[in-house]
Amino acid sequence: MFRVADTGHGVSPLTRDRLFEPFTTSKATGMGIGLAISRAIAEAHGGSLVVLDSRHGEFVLELPMEGGNE
Repeated sequence: MFRVADTGHGVSPLTRDRLFEPFTTSKATGMGIGLAISRAIAEAHGGSLVVLDSRHGEFVLELPMEGGNE
């Protein structure tokens, strides 16, 4: 499992609900597809990508290990 935490202001509840939908972005020049693609890749390999309800932006990527060992 990988956990990535940011020192930024976090993710608002409104944004968090739609964060992994394609073409959802808070950036003026963003396309809004990066997290949707990342989650799809994780799920295609039997894993997951989620955002946590935390003070700072925090994401957890879980991927199965080869052989099924954790």
